[in-house]
Amino acid sequence: MAEHSDSHLSLWKKRLGSVPDWVWERADLETLVLAENELCELSERIGAMKRLRMLDLGHNNLTHLPDALSRLDALSDFLYLHDNKLRSLPTCFERLSKLRYLNISQNAFEELPPCIFGMMAWLS
Repeated sequence: MAEHSDSHLSLWKKRLGSVPDWVWERADLETLVLAENELCELSERIGAMKRLRMLDLGHNNLTHLPDALSRLDALSDFLYLHDNKLRSLPTCFERLSKLRYLNISQNAFEELPPCIFGMMAWLS
């Protein structure tokens, strides 16, 4: 059973394999936890979740992320991407100018993704 309220949804550790379509219809969500679900991909539909402030995608099998993540204008609290298989991040990530916390540890990066430097530009 999913834990949720009107604006918060946790599907933590449900072994989903993929995100159910009904989740993408919840454009009202402010918090979405999809950690530990053996996810290999993420739908472009996530870009419609305009109220999302926190997103947890940690502990999955993601190898890439959709550009649609950069359309999450309200994403301000944190974005957890740790413990996946990411080799890069979309260059458009630098648009996430409200983001206060980003965890990209324990991935397959050979070097720090260039978009991180773009994200840091708005800090100064």
